[in-house]
Amino acid sequence: MNRYLLAGCAAVALALGAGAANAQAKFEVKVGGDAYFEAGFVDQDLDTGLRSTEFQNRFRVNIIPTAKADNGLEYGGRVRIRAAGANTNVTGDRAFIFAQGTFGRVELGVTPSFNDQTVVSAPIDYLPLGLFDRVATWIGASNGSQAGGGVSRFAGADVNSSGVVQNVNNSSIVWPSLTPENNATKIVYFSPRFAGLQVGASYTPRNDSVNQDTNRIELAPTNLVNAGFTGSFQDLVEVGANYSNTFAGFAVKAGVGYFWGEALGRGVAGDNYEDLNAWQAGAQIGYAGFSIGGSYTDLGTSGQNKIAGNYTEDTRNWTVGVQYTAGPIVVGANYKNGVDAGLLGTPGSRRLEVYEIGAGYTVAPGLTLQAQYDFFQANSDRTATVAAGSPDDEGHVFLVRSVLAF
Repeated sequence: MNRYLLAGCAAVALALGAGAANAQAKFEVKVGGDAYFEAGFVDQDLDTGLRSTEFQNRFRVNIIPTAKADNGLEYGGRVRIRAAGANTNVTGDRAFIFAQGTFGRVELGVTPSFNDQTVVSAPIDYLPLGLFDRVATWIGASNGSQAGGGVSRFAGADVNSSGVVQNVNNSSIVWPSLTPENNATKIVYFSPRFAGLQVGASYTPRNDSVNQDTNRIELAPTNLVNAGFTGSFQDLVEVGANYSNTFAGFAVKAGVGYFWGEALGRGVAGDNYEDLNAWQAGAQIGYAGFSIGGSYTDLGTSGQNKIAGNYTEDTRNWTVGVQYTAGPIVVGANYKNGVDAGLLGTPGSRRLEVYEIGAGYTVAPGLTLQAQYDFFQANSDRTATVAAGSPDDEGHVFLVRSVLAF
């Protein structure tokens, strides 16, 4: 029922906003994008077989055709092409059409959910392009995997693979928003902003169905008997609200979001996969160049299989931070804390704590230089052995980068 209500509301809003858009408008095609190049140095306890230095880069281009009708309706589309990941392939991770007017905004296609686009958390203008968790990329082993398991020494912090959060929330253990739809095909609605308040919602039929894929098959439990968890959900619904206003020079922002959906494997005899139930809340206050804020994200035991022999734990993270901006210079600091169940076959949970400082300098419009330092402590629920040693890790990460936005 929820999915039909959301789809119907989006259609009605679009129809009412369109009115009599009888004159053919001329489309304007905008091209923009962003890129960064990052160099890192890592000093950590679990460095067996790991280099201390590495480079990383990403390049994205947005192509946005837009038009405006005589009645004020603005409409068009967006596709984002990116060179990213661990290869030289070029992919598109955004592809949707939109319409906006007095009714708000509707997006139809492959696009992030409402909360993912409007999340309020700690201020991070000293980090690149809204990426909260750069440190998590650098402290695991190659491609985010960890060696060990009682045979060889553990290598890298246990933060990027084999955990619940990467499979359920499609993000790192310290990413402060809800993203279980994995940019699948969906409907997203944004209301107009009234006195600083905006509400919105999204509906995703399946979080593994994208673009021209037409997958009407009910989620099946194949290969999931007695598994630890699932990252596949259907009928995902999200609702959220955010507030942004200024009072006597104080800039105030706040946001909340709630996501739910049906888990793959639900109802399988002998298994008990938990449906998706997740929420997030955050706030931020700014004054005279200073800003402070934070957020809390909670996925509970979403996607985990609560059966004998599995040790389920809540997945959650929180962050708090402060920054100061003076002209082209910004400096900031924050604390991140993330936890999930890790390996469900072993008791306990895994945790990542990060203490971070950073700075940025705008050299010219659209060109920024940044630097950051992170001290991290990562605790794992993997088994310590004489051969593998302890799976717990701590260390230091130094990053410098150039950021281009056009």
